[in-house]
Amino acid sequence: MNMNRTILVLVALLATGIVSFAAGRSASQEAPATPASKELQWLDSLAGEYNIKMGGVTGEADGTSTVETSLGGLWSIRRLETTAMGQPFTGLELLGYDPLKKKFVSAWVDSMTPLLVTSEGTYDADSNTLTMHGISRGMDGEEAEMVNTMEFGDDGMLFTMNIEGVPLVTVEYVRKEG
Repeated sequence: MNMNRTILVLVALLATGIVSFAAGRSASQEAPATPASKELQWLDSLAGEYNIKMGGVTGEADGTSTVETSLGGLWSIRRLETTAMGQPFTGLELLGYDPLKKKFVSAWVDSMTPLLVTSEGTYDADSNTLTMHGISRGMDGEEAEMVNTMEFGDDGMLFTMNIEGVPLVTVEYVRKEG
């Protein structure tokens, strides 16, 4: 049942993107990114399997993550499996590049909340960091500004989620050998 819900969310996101793209694009606008673009090649480089260590307000836990390139090379799908507050936790992110906005775009869902969290941002090659901005919910349940960063290194990445400037969750990803 969880896989069916995940597939349904991905189909809904894809359909929304197609309708939005078709409605908002004129002949004078830039063509969509292709799998050969530097942004999509960078996304493809993230593909693999990772061991993770998650920490923050949800407690500390080990887990795993898989990242795959999908949908014609246009999207990266990240699945995270661990525990949070002693309960099984699964998260799913769809990450791509919007050539019209010239920004990376993301949608996140997880097994802890019924919220779809969207964000957009930029990748800085000098610092090897992806910074995404969006709206989430604060600890009080009210809408709050969210800034997520993902710093990339040779063998993995470090994700930090900040709500209203407060770091709430960190996830260290270490690429599995082989």
